[in-house]
Amino acid sequence: MARWDILQRENVRDSELGPSREERRQESSDTGVSVGRGPTDGSSGDSPERPERPSQSSPERSPDRRTQHGHGGRSYSLRSSEIAAMRDIGTFRTVDVRDLGRFVYGGDEARLKYDLASLRAQGLVEEKNLFRAHKSARKLVTLTAEGERLVRKASGLPEDQRIYHGFVKPKELDHDADLYKVYQKATEEIREKGGKLIRVRLDFELKESINRAKEAAGHVSGDERRRLLTAVAEEHGLSINDMTIHLPDIQVEYETREGGVERQNLELLSRNYREEGIRGKAAAGFKIYARTGDTNRIRRALRDTGVIREVLSV
Repeated sequence: MARWDILQRENVRDSELGPSREERRQESSDTGVSVGRGPTDGSSGDSPERPERPSQSSPERSPDRRTQHGHGGRSYSLRSSEIAAMRDIGTFRTVDVRDLGRFVYGGDEARLKYDLASLRAQGLVEEKNLFRAHKSARKLVTLTAEGERLVRKASGLPEDQRIYHGFVKPKELDHDADLYKVYQKATEEIREKGGKLIRVRLDFELKESINRAKEAAGHVSGDERRRLLTAVAEEHGLSINDMTIHLPDIQVEYETREGGVERQNLELLSRNYREEGIRGKAAAGFKIYARTGDTNRIRRALRDTGVIREVLSV
């Protein structure tokens, strides 16, 4: 099974993550394009964020070299930091720009802005401002179709790791953009226990696979159908209850310190969930996360159920 750790990228020195003066002059005409509109200081969540480390370099002083990547008859000029950003964006489809700066760039806003401008100018990413009632706007980023095709080739991702592009389901963008933070928090705990990441699956991928299995099992009935669906659920590391296979927001597959392979199912709940739905997600064995403002309601819904001890906030 191919291994891939989205958090263990190339060990690139801080001084290698920005362009040189010469490159900045050469590319100034390309990187001035901006797709987003409206406020640029989007908020990625309601909880306080971990302190970001201060920037150790600036785009003007950094000597990082670009590499040319040919695809579809075109040539693209990319730095390693841009490839790392595209890899994370594609894995989660929609990422908050501030979270990308926090986890990929270590809080170096100058490098983040320069890289995103370059990627936009080359047609590899697009941005969107998400306006929310009674909250600050969020700037989100996703890959374009060409960006999805290129990052697969440029980053060396294994074939079984799905990559996505484009904004989908506008009503769910706020929720989906927070899944990147949920993943980062969960995998930090996995790595602390000596785990090594293998693959990330979003509910998009799991749903497709489960629906194919349900369609195949639709021609049988009774005990045989139940047996088939139970086998499918076990194969995907999921639970089944009364012929219903429960799907998480994210499934993380990782290798343990002892060399075994395990899966962890992660779910981000909100105050919009009914109490019955909240209990069902917890009973399915999912690790439950919530935004800080939603945790009390979710804890109340799970009180005295005996299915979970803790709700983690993001």
